[in-house]
Amino acid sequence: MSILTRYILREITKVFTIILLAFVMIYVIVDFFERVDNFIEAGAKLHYMLIYILFKLPLVIDQMTPVAVLMATIIALGLLARSNEIIAMRASGVSPIKVIAPSLMLASLIALLSFLNSESIIPYTNRRVNTIWKTYVQKKAPEFVYKYESLWYKGQGAIYNIRTFDVKAETLFGVVVNQFDGDFRTRQRIHARRAVWKDGQWRFFDGTVKQRQEDGTYTVSPFAEMTFELHETPDDFRKGAKPSDEMGFIELRRYAQKIEKEGYSARTYWVDMHVKLAFPCISLIMGLVGVSLALRKEKGRGVAAGIGIGFAIVALYLVSFELFRTLGYTGILPAFLAAWASNILFATVGISLILYTNR
Repeated sequence: MSILTRYILREITKVFTIILLAFVMIYVIVDFFERVDNFIEAGAKLHYMLIYILFKLPLVIDQMTPVAVLMATIIALGLLARSNEIIAMRASGVSPIKVIAPSLMLASLIALLSFLNSESIIPYTNRRVNTIWKTYVQKKAPEFVYKYESLWYKGQGAIYNIRTFDVKAETLFGVVVNQFDGDFRTRQRIHARRAVWKDGQWRFFDGTVKQRQEDGTYTVSPFAEMTFELHETPDDFRKGAKPSDEMGFIELRRYAQKIEKEGYSARTYWVDMHVKLAFPCISLIMGLVGVSLALRKEKGRGVAAGIGIGFAIVALYLVSFELFRTLGYTGILPAFLAAWASNILFATVGISLILYTNR
């Protein structure tokens, strides 16, 4: 590694570390003051609040890293450009690629570390964060139990066993409903391939219904489509759907494959699985965009203007990322394209800006 490469890397790394720490501190302080009232009103002890914040840090760092990469690249290279160091490098015969390469090397390393963080640390810490919030703040007893990757839910006079729940489509897949009387005897058992919430009712498809008769015997009747009056609504199951943020890439892939092998829809999980790979790459994309914005000082723009444009780009990226992901959830876009479309779009923009800047 050349002296020039080490120098540029050192400058960007220093600025990146400072900016990331600043963003994380601001996030934690704001989140603390937003949540502290909830913890106090719930009578939770202070150390649960501290544990909550501690276990949320990996997620905060993961979310703030791409923005920090963009701003660090703009500021560090922008300062070098403002002091005419980049002009001196290029006048000495240093190619633009050698000026840009250290920034992209660092962004690539950060993207790799972000993936490792999201794969090995964040699923565990997110589970702890969600458990603390539900148990000590919302004071909710565990209504849901996961066993062998299926969901058990205790409703009003009924116990549900659900293979998976598509939140967007409000559809239960592989659902079994056991309804009981006052003596906790099985009154009715519904077994269906799927159940769709429509017009305020659950419509069950491709199943059987087992009903107890007055003499204590049971009758079993198959049906293609049937509506049942149940107390539970999609909102009851939405909070119990297994969150993708509590699973890593490998677990999501296994979970989605298992669901599809059983003939159920795993569209949401496929999208989230690809997002697990696409999101860490945002750091590299932001590095590309940041390099082009930083070097535009030679075109008449300063560091401050670059930072302003950088924040606008981050906002546009987040909007497009959520838009494409939603299109993937609804099935309009394939899962891969829904997760990677924003990266492809902004990578193209970043490369185009670099080529334009170095004309």
